[in-house]
Amino acid sequence: MKLILGMMLGFYILTFWIFPFIYQFLLPWGGVSETHLHPIYMGMILLSGIIVACTKVILEAIKEKKK
Repeated sequence: MKLILGMMLGFYILTFWIFPFIYQFLLPWGGVSETHLHPIYMGMILLSGIIVACTKVILEAIKEKKK
């Protein structure tokens, strides 16, 4: 449970406090009407990274079971 809450808090800090400085350079287009989408884009990028990491862990576990 601590890991889940820590992960959620970490992503909140990254998405709303740290990444706003980064996505100004990654996503320079848009005005006020589109800036609310930037945290969503960064969240999707983080989610895709988590999916890849979890898939890698699962594949390694499957390879161990086959041995």
